[in-house]
Amino acid sequence: MSEQQEKISSLVKRIEKHQKELKLNDSQFVARYQRYIGTSKTWRERLCARNWKEFGARLDKWEKKLTAFVLEIDGGSDLETYYAELPIAKYAQAAYHILQGTDTDRRCVWIIGTTGTGKTWALRKIAQDNRTEAAYLSANETWKDSRMQIARGFALALGCAEGLSAAGTFRNVLEHLKGHPITLCVDEMHEGGVLLMKLVKSIINETRAKLMLGIYPTAWSRLLNGSTDATAEAQQLLGRSLKPIATQWVRGLTLKDVEKYLDCSAGLNGDCRVLAERILPEIRRGGNLRFLADSVELARMNADETGEDLDGELIEAAVRELLPAQERK
Repeated sequence: MSEQQEKISSLVKRIEKHQKELKLNDSQFVARYQRYIGTSKTWRERLCARNWKEFGARLDKWEKKLTAFVLEIDGGSDLETYYAELPIAKYAQAAYHILQGTDTDRRCVWIIGTTGTGKTWALRKIAQDNRTEAAYLSANETWKDSRMQIARGFALALGCAEGLSAAGTFRNVLEHLKGHPITLCVDEMHEGGVLLMKLVKSIINETRAKLMLGIYPTAWSRLLNGSTDATAEAQQLLGRSLKPIATQWVRGLTLKDVEKYLDCSAGLNGDCRVLAERILPEIRRGGNLRFLADSVELARMNADETGEDLDGELIEAAVRELLPAQERK
């Protein structure tokens, strides 16, 4: 047995243990983890049987897939690696580091993108990687122009005590941030209405805290084009923002995002750019990152079923196969 075969055998052994712990039969186990182990036949007759002849020249592919599976079992995810390499994640990380060095009142960064572009993941990742220097919070529909709900949201994220009123709670938030001026990653800004914009501006004016704000393009457009006095006041927040403001994700994933995801997840031989150009419109219509990930996984399963190597044609076919189902919803 070669060194690579021994490694794959060890990975399969770990996965077999996982199946036993879950007390699932092969059909149930494969239904849950098909993206990693293919069909019941592939799992039982090829992987569990260590049938090396059936693997042929695809040992590298199986080693990568099974390593990702074991990583997920042990609490990680290969998607973490893929997403971290996307341009939107790189942009957010770079913006975070720029904020840490700023000494002006321009202490706000906007992450503007449609659903599925990765803005939420990028903001969560920053808070996760900088636990003592950053905090993540997400607005929801109850925040809509509600000073109490907004103040409570900030207080909860920072571990502040609530006051007897909305004003008292927000004052506690400000006092906390004066002593601990961390970076606040506020997602779904559009859910908080104009009032959230105004309170964020107050945080910048009265403390040294930094802010990274995730927002939908439609809400961003309203902010820029609004004509009411309240919206005009909120627009002052733009004056506290780092320039230029990135707008490349307002229509969905960019070509570079799709190209990088394909390069990381599919392991294709050759340039992914041509494939990315062909499927980008469909990926946007299907829901961006989630749809792209589902398409790659379907293509991988189809390749396993037929014994082929994963390639661009299979991925493009998977995109076409999945898109009608998405459009019917």
